[in-house]
Amino acid sequence: MHKLYHFPLSPFARKVRLVLAEKKIEVELVEERYWEERADFMRLNPGGQIPVLRTDKLILSDSTAICEYLDEKHPEPPLFPQGPERRAEVRRLNAWFDDKFYHEVTLNLVGERVQKKIMGRGYPDSKNVKMGSSKIKFHIDYMGWLLDRRRWLAGDRMTLADFSAAAQLS
Repeated sequence: MHKLYHFPLSPFARKVRLVLAEKKIEVELVEERYWEERADFMRLNPGGQIPVLRTDKLILSDSTAICEYLDEKHPEPPLFPQGPERRAEVRRLNAWFDDKFYHEVTLNLVGERVQKKIMGRGYPDSKNVKMGSSKIKFHIDYMGWLLDRRRWLAGDRMTLADFSAAAQLS
């Protein structure tokens, strides 16, 4: 059975958990307080980041790499549409949520208000919280613009882009 080293508040771990659930893949969840840099975990992933998927044959980090691996091993339901242009749009939006949304919104809101407290890293910086609050409207408007033109964020069916968005928003 697969093991997923994760932390519940991580949007990247949440994305992988959503994909695992959608594909009905059984996994053992191992909650990892990655900021403590536990020696056993650091041996698994010297980068010290979550999520990490451990199977009988490999140890894989990075949420997108994990999701693509799971999609190749368990192709139904697919996370990517057919065709290079459509697949590129899924990858673009996945990167948008994993990078832009995360750094502009999630890190400034959840990171400041929740993660700092849990990790014992001080008090929220009100400047960062205000920045995250101001940026979220742009992202929600952009999602609305996309959804006015499409059934799902990247096209006519659910893809990895939708899981990436849901993980950042939830």
